[in-house]
Amino acid sequence: MLVAALPRTFVVLGSNQGLPGWCVLVLREHREHLAELPREEQAAIFGEVARVAGAIRAVFSNSGVHAGPPRINYECLGNQVNHIHWHVIPRHADDPDPRNAVWGIPPEKMQGSMSDGEKLALIAKLRGAISGRE
Repeated sequence: MLVAALPRTFVVLGSNQGLPGWCVLVLREHREHLAELPREEQAAIFGEVARVAGAIRAVFSNSGVHAGPPRINYECLGNQVNHIHWHVIPRHADDPDPRNAVWGIPPEKMQGSMSDGEKLALIAKLRGAISGRE
């Protein structure tokens, strides 16, 4: 489910919405390794990652510990998909295991129970926050 098309990445709502707001940024150009890119390009891509993280924190401004925005985990993995992509993962106050990596959360909890309508509403909020309209 496409959230936004940024200059260097496509932002999609992750299939794992047990941690609501989980997004994945997929590099538009096929590259397998971040180190293959010039440093300026790496910095620009991470700028987009940070922009999406800021949007997630704005949309969920009261879901973190002490009623603040959630913590964010940033992961650029290549174990299963040989294409540069970033997981931007909010860690909310009700996170089932806040001190450990999300990959240990049982699949049924990670997937969550958000309906398609709820996902579309979340996408609209994230899209507005990414574009600065929220």
